[in-house]
Amino acid sequence: MARPRTISDDQILQTALECFLEHGPSVATDVIAERLGVSPQALFKRFNNKNDLLIAAVAPRNPAPWIPMVEAGPDDRPFAEQLSEILHELAEFFVDISRRMSVLRWSNLDPRKLMEQYDEAPPLVDLRVLSCWLQRAAKRGLIRPIDFKATAMMMLTSMHGPAMLTDMLGKHPTGHTRDEYVACMVDMLLQGMLPRTKKTKTQNGLSRSKS
Repeated sequence: MARPRTISDDQILQTALECFLEHGPSVATDVIAERLGVSPQALFKRFNNKNDLLIAAVAPRNPAPWIPMVEAGPDDRPFAEQLSEILHELAEFFVDISRRMSVLRWSNLDPRKLMEQYDEAPPLVDLRVLSCWLQRAAKRGLIRPIDFKATAMMMLTSMHGPAMLTDMLGKHPTGHTRDEYVACMVDMLLQGMLPRTKKTKTQNGLSRSKS
């Protein structure tokens, strides 16, 4: 059996997450400890109890893996291409988040307790980072001035909702592939829902009406 000090907190949390995802929140601590090759007592030296271990394991990664990419942009590529890239990253991210949150729901733990460990709750970080990205895009003339926070919320929820429902239903609720759905959202965000007029492509990947 491995000595407890050879097991890092990251290893414990990753293994615990795998066990919670496979078996649900009721999985015995003995199962987690056995997979790590340590005793249950060794786990409780790092985490006070099973609930603390559960909260630490299912907590969203901080920062979210897509955030550095967004904070580095926008760049010189067509805006539609950049928007599509971000939505794809969000779609992948929310698959992971939905699985984590399903464990939390079945555990009957208050989600607010999960947020208490952060100085700024991850959903608010996500909203702020995307809002700032949109604002920078507007300053570069890639998009028109909009309500950046509301649009960022639309981007987040348009990817979070399908991920959550797919986890529940076993298939995408609209029947689209991820690529098809992202393409639809990019078109909707860029063009809106107004009737289309004849338009020409700009260098930024957007469209404008012919005069």
